[in-house]
Amino acid sequence: MEIVSSLCSWKEHLESVCTHQKSEGQVVPLRDISKDLFEDAIGSEEAATKIASCVCVSDDFQTAYLEVIYFVIGAANNLSEQHDLYKLANLTLALSRLPDARNETRRTIQLSFDYKSSEIGPGDIFVVGEGKIWADLPQFAVNLGDSMYGPTAYISDGLAEHWAEQKWTNLNTFAAYLISGLNDTPYSLAYLYLYTFRTITYSLEYDPKTEKWIDSLHSLRSACRWITIAGEQIWTESMRRSRNAVAGPLWHRKYHADLVKSGQWGQRSLITPQRWLAWASRLDELAGSNMIEDELKDMARSSAEMIRMFEKEWVFDTEDEIQ
Repeated sequence: MEIVSSLCSWKEHLESVCTHQKSEGQVVPLRDISKDLFEDAIGSEEAATKIASCVCVSDDFQTAYLEVIYFVIGAANNLSEQHDLYKLANLTLALSRLPDARNETRRTIQLSFDYKSSEIGPGDIFVVGEGKIWADLPQFAVNLGDSMYGPTAYISDGLAEHWAEQKWTNLNTFAAYLISGLNDTPYSLAYLYLYTFRTITYSLEYDPKTEKWIDSLHSLRSACRWITIAGEQIWTESMRRSRNAVAGPLWHRKYHADLVKSGQWGQRSLITPQRWLAWASRLDELAGSNMIEDELKDMARSSAEMIRMFEKEWVFDTEDEIQ
């Protein structure tokens, strides 16, 4: 399994979590539970249940809950192995499927997320501005979004190029696994499509030969991961709903005349079958170039083949759309 450059292994990440927990006096045994998960001693459902049990009996519920969120986001930034990111995504989805967390103490607990306070009485369900704990995973989307600002920004922050690409690949791989499992959770993942299409268009609709877009290839591996891991869900989403992404110059240049002639220029930002097939053509073009290494060429070819398979096999079901 390919790795651009390993930021850290799951063992190293868990050790850092353990060190932090000890320094903060936390009681959530994230290290031990997660170690069992990554070693396949327990599954994601059992791990989620154990974590939730510890959080709910903590003397500081808010801190204990946020430690779980920070742990997941931190791991998504750092873990490079696809299989580990798959397990992490499954753990996240398992947390969202847990029963509503309740205040199991005899006192009122005050929570404050994003400067919005909530008072949770004894026996009440923990509900904050973003929704319920666990079904709505408050603060998860916010913290994930704070990490996903792209390889160019990571490089500007001082991260080496290969590490910037790896971090971006890690996060997008994790997000793709979340999307691929969205049918099994009440948690809404619709916001992740923003990153999906932004990543794909940036890597496939901008020319890395130009100085302005020289970093676009740093998103190619992430784009391929989106397509190969969650391509079917992404294709279906873009066919059933009007999904948009800013049109890049390569899309403009190649299809400008056709879009104007067909009267669709005003809808050029829509994600359409034609645009998907343009991505497949661009992937083939990159796979046949000398701009990327052999392993990434194989990923590009596989992604292009999957896109054409989606286009060939897709049958739009109007009844599903109405429902």
